[in-house]
Amino acid sequence: AEYMGKTSLVAMAAADASTSVVDFEGLKVQGTKLHWAGRDLPEIPSALGAAYGATATHLDMSYNCVTAMRNLEQFTKLVSLVLDNNSIDDDGLTLPSLPSLTTLTINNNNVADIEALLNELSEKTPNLRYLSLLKNPCCPTPIFNAEKDDDDYSRYRFYVLHRLPTLQFLDSNAVTEEEIAEAHRVGKFMRVARPEVMKAPPKPKEDDAIETRPLPDDVRPEGAGPARFGVSKYVYYGRQSEGNRFILNEDL
Repeated sequence: AEYMGKTSLVAMAAADASTSVVDFEGLKVQGTKLHWAGRDLPEIPSALGAAYGATATHLDMSYNCVTAMRNLEQFTKLVSLVLDNNSIDDDGLTLPSLPSLTTLTINNNNVADIEALLNELSEKTPNLRYLSLLKNPCCPTPIFNAEKDDDDYSRYRFYVLHRLPTLQFLDSNAVTEEEIAEAHRVGKFMRVARPEVMKAPPKPKEDDAIETRPLPDDVRPEGAGPARFGVSKYVYYGRQSEGNRFILNEDL
């Protein structure tokens, strides 16, 4: 028993030592709310979850360089997650189970695969109420994408609400009762297939190149041929169209 006690003490001391050297510079802790924005962090550090995950309810890591929503397993009480203005893409959408999460904002990232994101959220965040995806390729709002229109954005909202029926707020607008009814009616048909990336055809080899010949030397100079162009002074004032005046009755 004495040996086990010494071993435990050594393990605890090692754990405390490893935690003490973690650099949390710039981290602001306000009760159960963590704010760690604008530090160019490439990921959510696992040490952050080890230190605060058991108690943290709000985590804001906006304006960093985070590429994936990983290392959140220890945030068992997380209610709000803000990851705006990062570099999260389709390869970084895997989430742990977050049953308490009600707010997720990942504005201005690189998420294009709406289907993959909704699959994760519908499975891992059953109580999600507020979701914002503005300025991501998957969010076709005409405010930030001139190639999209209001119809594109409406279809997107109907589909997201169909997949996540618990939402009360999507992007910059509250969800209306009319939208809920319409999403229930047509939302499953609003899925937009991702366009396939078309590969450019290979360049022909020199042996396969099409032989081209220059123009012959005897091409007539400009203006020497029979064709002419200019402005005609003739104006047709007939009641029929200009073309029909050349059609005779016997041609009908």
